[in-house]
Amino acid sequence: MELRRLKLSQELKEAREDLLNINFATDTTNRIGVSRPYALVDEWLNKWTAAFRKYAALSTFNPIIDIKINSDLGGYRQETDVEIFNELRSVFVSYIDGALSRLDQEYEVKPILEDYIKRVKDSKLAELLKEFNAAKDISPNLVAIGFRTILSLVIYEKAKRINPQSKTANRNDLAPKEMIDSARNEKILSPDEQRFVDSFVSIHKDIYDFVTHRPNILIDISEVDTMVDLLNKLLPSIIN
Repeated sequence: MELRRLKLSQELKEAREDLLNINFATDTTNRIGVSRPYALVDEWLNKWTAAFRKYAALSTFNPIIDIKINSDLGGYRQETDVEIFNELRSVFVSYIDGALSRLDQEYEVKPILEDYIKRVKDSKLAELLKEFNAAKDISPNLVAIGFRTILSLVIYEKAKRINPQSKTANRNDLAPKEMIDSARNEKILSPDEQRFVDSFVSIHKDIYDFVTHRPNILIDISEVDTMVDLLNKLLPSIIN
């Protein structure tokens, strides 16, 4: 790989890492006139705009990443909901991954879930997530059974951050229904997170519960995507 491409590839990897390290819930900024999470993304974008422009200059066919990100951010200058920015982050990461793939054909684009898993600090949750990720494409039913515990542990970790004295953060029994009910009663999850969990439980009872308790229920491998989607929505608030 020519020197310019090699150095630019490294810059883009650092930009990607910086973006993933932003904690929209707790990181601070001195910016005024815009929401705090918007300012965090905007400061990150300003830092890496030169790298994105270098990438665009290599070919007239390369998209201008900073313009795409600015366009996506356009309506969110006053938005304070961190869940919106957690969602946007995965979009921005995909832009960078696309650029890295064009620069280096050997670059492997990995699902963002893998990046989230690397940042989980609790040893049990981290190990279960690694096993979940390794088995999700080959053992969907075992993954579905394990997901019950993973979901409870994610809620448990969120409770320890939000309110360490809460009942949810001090439960010894990680039964998912009780954990979800406890989190709802103590408002451990954000409104969006609670809505995502409630929707998952009500719509996908087969992969949340039935495969564990019913003698004749199995799931299709395609349903694992629903579990991955929920993890991608919940993990950002407990990893940074």
